[in-house]
Amino acid sequence: MRPVESGPGYPVPRTAMQARDRVQSLIESSGILPGASGPGADVLSDALLVTSELATNAIRHGGGIVGFSASVSADGLLLAVADASGDHPVTLVRPLGTFPVGGFGWPLICRLARSVEILPAPSGGKRIEVLVPLDGPQDPPPASDRH
Repeated sequence: MRPVESGPGYPVPRTAMQARDRVQSLIESSGILPGASGPGADVLSDALLVTSELATNAIRHGGGIVGFSASVSADGLLLAVADASGDHPVTLVRPLGTFPVGGFGWPLICRLARSVEILPAPSGGKRIEVLVPLDGPQDPPPASDRH
């Protein structure tokens, strides 16, 4: 399968919605997902959620999106979002029985992506690269026999 890309030559998205739209168009044009319903819809939703969270974090905590690329191959969606901050994302520790606002995006990204890498960006700041599988959830382990 030939990789399908969205990177240099395209304007950097300014909003999470623009980033999601770019990724959705990219995935749909790749033909890698079978249809808009069933497992393909769940896989697309996961990819768009990761895109939205990365873009939102760059905007809210990193001074805005300064770089963006996405490509689709047989391995999945390779997504890179760069921002101006060198600060790495953190996972908040929540005291039992509290319900603070926010802090759920980074754990979601880490859970849905097959790999996550935080790299220094050439112009300062950081670039977060993730690989989101587009082949659906792995088969669950066989259930043990219970009688």
